[in-house]
Amino acid sequence: MQSFSFRLIIIISQSLLFFNSCIHKSEEPPSLSLLNESGYTATDRIVPVGLPIKIGITGFGRDAPITNLVITMTNENGTEIALDSGLYSNGLHFVKYISYGASAHEKWIFTIMDKNRNRSSLAVTLTKDPNSIFGEIKNFPVIKLGCQQNQALGSFLEAETGIVHFADSSGTIQNNIYIILYYASLSVPPTDFTFSSPGENEVTTYYPQINSWALPRTEMRYKFDSLTVSPQQFDLAYNDSLIISNYTSATVGKRKFKSSRPGYVIPFQITAGAMSGKRGLLKIISVNGKENGFIEFAMKIQK
Repeated sequence: MQSFSFRLIIIISQSLLFFNSCIHKSEEPPSLSLLNESGYTATDRIVPVGLPIKIGITGFGRDAPITNLVITMTNENGTEIALDSGLYSNGLHFVKYISYGASAHEKWIFTIMDKNRNRSSLAVTLTKDPNSIFGEIKNFPVIKLGCQQNQALGSFLEAETGIVHFADSSGTIQNNIYIILYYASLSVPPTDFTFSSPGENEVTTYYPQINSWALPRTEMRYKFDSLTVSPQQFDLAYNDSLIISNYTSATVGKRKFKSSRPGYVIPFQITAGAMSGKRGLLKIISVNGKENGFIEFAMKIQK
């Protein structure tokens, strides 16, 4: 009987030690707050279409470093992941610039996770002002851009005017050039007709002149999904509603669009340069040849 009592005391003692150990190892989630300063949006609000919004967050790990930041945007069409970024830091300061789209509402959720996989989240909901009006656009029905070996058609485009230039004559107006075309025969794997911009890494392989251009260079981002908008919808667009609903502030764009094909409609946004923030659509009409060929397309862009 005494032996059984002794074993029972040991079991109870071990259980208490385990319980105390669990209490000792309890972990607090990372701290996260919205920046509530002049110029920042820190509460839910009603906003007009196209209004620039700035949301800032600040956080720190209480028991472990912050290792991940995820930003999602949910509207009536579903949820998009605007950012999913790994990091390793005790503190975090991040600013997200948003141009409010054509949705009835946008719920932006900011989530951080620490090394112990504890999470903290905050959300801001933007609701469309019913008195909003959509913006005007510029329409360029036919633009022809040549590839890198085309001697008759230039490969560099001014997004503001739709004027096409050759590589050798573009250096003096480099700040006006936003779209560049090349036939990516040297890529692995080859991606043929490729839309690019001066800020894209591979563009200097085909146009080494750009290496001498001043930094920072203009940059365009292309949405990889080219089938969301039909050519018929593109043709009927007379304001920027179609543009901003297909390249939202949550869209993760690429610095080049590969393997362009007739019938594609490519949403884009200018992300560096004087026209930064402007969005538009490219409708591919035809592709012709290879390195010495050209592409024919239409463009609609916000004024």
